[in-house]
Amino acid sequence: MEIRVLRYFLTIVETGSVTKAAEVVRVAQPSLSRQLRGLEGTLGMTLFDRGGKQMVLTAAGRRFLPLARDLVARADTAEAAVGALAAGRAMRITVAAPPTTITDVIAPFLATWGPEDPLVTVQAESPAHAYQALARGADVAISSAPPRRRFAGLPVARLPLWAYVRADHAWADRDRVTIQELAAEPLIVLTPAHGTRRILDHAVQDADASYDIVLECDTPHVAQAMAASGHGVAVVSDDPRFDLHPLLILDSTGEPLQIHLHAAWDASHYALHSIEAFAAGLSRFCVERYGPQVADRL
Repeated sequence: MEIRVLRYFLTIVETGSVTKAAEVVRVAQPSLSRQLRGLEGTLGMTLFDRGGKQMVLTAAGRRFLPLARDLVARADTAEAAVGALAAGRAMRITVAAPPTTITDVIAPFLATWGPEDPLVTVQAESPAHAYQALARGADVAISSAPPRRRFAGLPVARLPLWAYVRADHAWADRDRVTIQELAAEPLIVLTPAHGTRRILDHAVQDADASYDIVLECDTPHVAQAMAASGHGVAVVSDDPRFDLHPLLILDSTGEPLQIHLHAAWDASHYALHSIEAFAAGLSRFCVERYGPQVADRL
C-alpha cells in the first residue's frame, strides 16, 4: 500500500470525483481509476459507491478513511523530520492544546527554550477535541480530559481554579474562599463545555449548595474582564489579568479545586524521545511556575 495512492484516495474523497481529483494530483484519470481499483483490491473492499454522479464512500470506505488520513499524516511528519535532519535544522513538534493552556502554560514554557531545542507549532483545540488532533498530524496533545488508553502519556500538572475579585472587593485581603462562600456571590462562569465549569458545578453540588450566574462566557479572558468591570466574581483557571486578585477555592472537605492537565501521544511515534522530553519538561515548568503543590499525587 503506497502513501501516494492513499493521497489519491483522500483527494477523491475531498473532491467527490475521480475527474476533479485527477486534475488536483495531475494524474491522468484512467491511471487514477486503475490505482484506486488496485487499492481496493489490496484492501479486499470496495471504498466508493460509483452509482451516482459523485463518488460516495461505502461503509467500508468510511471506516478506512481515518486510517488513511493517519497514515498520510505520519508519512508527512516523518518526511519533514528527515528533511530537517538532512538540512541540519532543528526538528519540529506540533502541540494541540486548549487556548488557555497555550497562553498560560505552553508559551511561557517555550520562552525558556534555546535555539538547540525543537521548533514547536501549536494548534488551538477544545479539551474535548485535543486528542483527536493526534490523528490529524499533531505530535502531542495537552488536555484536561484523561487520554484514551491507546495513547502513551503522562500527567502534566494539577492547576488550581481561581475566584477572581477586584481590589475593592471584601475578599481582596484573603488568599482563599470556601465553596459555600463563593456560591453566595454573583458568579461569572464559563460555559459547561469547559472543564473548570464542570469542576465548579460538582463542588457546589457536593456542598449541597447552589449559585447565581450573572454571565456565562465562552472565553476566560472575557470572564475576567467582566469581573474587573464589577459584575461579579469570575471562576476560571487562567493566570490573573486586569489587576484582579486571585483566591483559591476550597471544596467541602477543605481541598482546593484543581483541574488536571494530561499529555498524550502515539506510543509508536518516531520522535518518541523528544515528545517525552517535551511533556516531562512542561510538567517541571508547571512546578517551577506554580509551586510544588501542582505536582502532588501525580
